[in-house]
Amino acid sequence: SKNRSSKPFRFLNRSRMNGPLTGAPVTNCVNFAVCAKSPLTGTWNDSHCNGWWGPELRFAGYLGIIIKGKSNLPVYVNITDDHVEILDAADLWGNDTFSTQEILKKRHSTDRESRVLTIGPAGERMAKLACVFAEYRTAARGGLGAVMGSKGLKAIVVTGHKRYEPANPGAFKAARKRIYNKVRTSPGVKTLRKMGTSQLVDPVNETGGLSNRNYTSGRDDNLSEKLNGPSFMEKLWDGGNRRRSCRGCAIQCSHLAVVEAGKYKGLVHDGPEFESITLLGSNCGINDPAVVTQAEHLCDSYGLDSMSTGSTISFLMECFSRELITSEDTGGLDLSFGNADALIETIHMMGSGKGKLAFAADGNRDAAARIGNNSDDLAMNVKGLEIPAYLPQAARGQALAYAVSDRGACHIRPWMYGKEAFGSGNPLECGGKGAMVWDGQMLNAILDSIGVCKFLLMAAAGLDDLFDLYIAAAGFDMGRAEFDLIGKRLAVLTRAFNNHEGFNRTHDTLPKKVMTEGKSISQADLDLMLDEYYKSSGFTKEGIVPASLLRELEIS
Repeated sequence: SKNRSSKPFRFLNRSRMNGPLTGAPVTNCVNFAVCAKSPLTGTWNDSHCNGWWGPELRFAGYLGIIIKGKSNLPVYVNITDDHVEILDAADLWGNDTFSTQEILKKRHSTDRESRVLTIGPAGERMAKLACVFAEYRTAARGGLGAVMGSKGLKAIVVTGHKRYEPANPGAFKAARKRIYNKVRTSPGVKTLRKMGTSQLVDPVNETGGLSNRNYTSGRDDNLSEKLNGPSFMEKLWDGGNRRRSCRGCAIQCSHLAVVEAGKYKGLVHDGPEFESITLLGSNCGINDPAVVTQAEHLCDSYGLDSMSTGSTISFLMECFSRELITSEDTGGLDLSFGNADALIETIHMMGSGKGKLAFAADGNRDAAARIGNNSDDLAMNVKGLEIPAYLPQAARGQALAYAVSDRGACHIRPWMYGKEAFGSGNPLECGGKGAMVWDGQMLNAILDSIGVCKFLLMAAAGLDDLFDLYIAAAGFDMGRAEFDLIGKRLAVLTRAFNNHEGFNRTHDTLPKKVMTEGKSISQADLDLMLDEYYKSSGFTKEGIVPASLLRELEIS
């Protein structure tokens, strides 16, 4: 349609938004979102990030920033409380994310450490897999670093001196106390603190969902036993005791890796987490924690989404194994599964834009279009966004979530795999999954909008706790039913945006591999789940938001 063909770089508004709890003096209240139309998918995209930058923006006095237009020359924005200035970034253009962060922290050093959000070389050249980097965390999915690069905007530096002031301090303290009591006694928190999300490697592999070799299967014990939580703890994380947590976090799931021997000796890097471990590791046939850590470090340095990068390289590796591309196409690289040097060199090409495989920085859908030879049958994406680590065939609800997510294949909108594979139900059953996915989307929309890390709900606190905290912080006269309605309104609104851009039921689909290989999902199975999902959400059978639903939710 005419709307879908419009370029995202002409979609001038780009926002970085905090939730009302971002910066609150409570564990996990650190989330902010980077929002724009995605250059990778053409859909709505809000990519979330934790860490330190979002709270600092709140301390400077802002709930969000909306950026319009573009600069003809490289610039960055410096915010210190009420003072905002746009400064020359010519000396920063071309720098990686880590060096940019270091330079700007020194340049704007005051009585308080400045916090830096930036893009790397991939974003500068508007690669579709470009992410936004902020204080060792990334708003990674959907290519929003490319939108920032299209505006000539290298970075945003924030320094704030204000305090977070809840509307009802007494109620706020009471809600906070209940949350901390749950965090202190939660077994889930203890496990996250030791292994982070790497704890998922073994159980996901055992349940057949650990993608390996471009999603050709969901179990490989040789790969998983070398990439699991205990392996990272022993080799890189000092037994799980070396961590670099987000601001004020009591869970502390993020670990600091130090490579002490081998080719990458001396490397210091945050993480990696489960998704990168799988997509840069097992999905590329790699079983060395140090190699995976180096690969993710390079993605962060160039400003690339590590998930989509791993998925795209695994696609190229399968193309190479099937002789759809040759060493002549790869610049002489032996792009076989398990070749660690080829993995690292491909990331360099994607990040720098130099070399035969630089084109892969626009994702596996574009790469398949370039390669041809029916290679799109091997490209694992939905609406252009590369599929995450969980093999779709292993859990029908997770597959449906990939198909209908507003930003393309997403594992946390909602995270169905845990409910299906680790719960009491049958992950291969299709019935009931449509309603489960819709309920999960509404819940996740609430969490994303109020500014909290999802691990708080997963590991300790309940939604009732967050409701009490939200009401005390914001001072809204709101009942629980209206609070729950936030999620529905947001999920409907982003769907309506995508409808406006030309998306409908025909785009809520799955890659050919998922529907033809392994425990495949038939079109009839997918249709059954889609029908149930649309009925639960109130969308039409064609996946369109009716005007009556917008009026009912008072967003029309």
